[in-house]
Amino acid sequence: MEPISSSNDSLTQALPALPTELWLQILECTNIHDAAHLWSMVRHVSRQFKDYVERLFIATYLPKFAISLALPRRDPTTGTLRWSGTPIPGTQIVMSYDHINLDHCHVLFRSPVLLEDRSESKSVQELKDTFVLPKERLEAAVPWVYFGNNPLTGSSMMVPANIHWDDKEKTWVWEVNWIKLISQFYMAKHKSKFKTGTLPEKKKRVFGSGSWR
Repeated sequence: MEPISSSNDSLTQALPALPTELWLQILECTNIHDAAHLWSMVRHVSRQFKDYVERLFIATYLPKFAISLALPRRDPTTGTLRWSGTPIPGTQIVMSYDHINLDHCHVLFRSPVLLEDRSESKSVQELKDTFVLPKERLEAAVPWVYFGNNPLTGSSMMVPANIHWDDKEKTWVWEVNWIKLISQFYMAKHKSKFKTGTLPEKKKRVFGSGSWR
């Protein structure tokens, strides 16, 4: 993806001078399947469109993202059993969108207060206090990031583990640079389409960098 340049900006100078709110309403008319196109293509048209798309994501799409963690029982480095003890209901934990920080650069994903399945329910605080669900176990899990209501449409990703305990809410909280998260997510989805051969020929192009560095 070519970097945003003044030549790209000149493309939008010929566009009608519509109010910002009207452009946002136009972009909001896209369906959920066009979110990737908005982020990976439209956002790179100009600085103006970059601002429009990012504002739209903050308001509409970002709250639909979640991070699921399949909690490991073994040490990822040595393979030895590290977390035995009490079983965790569902054997996983989903960190759901909570809010975006005032800097508009970072978003918080929050664990539920209770982990439940069909047969049992346990508080996250109880599991933390009994060392069944410590921070280290969350950090050892490979994040599965997904968008919408279907976790199967997600992608496995490496996300910096900036996780801390919120003692007031009794939940785990994960703070993430949301722009890098979304870029990395769509890059991972793009690469998976290459591997499975499902990407249309006309869309086989390089996306922008989603590096965490």
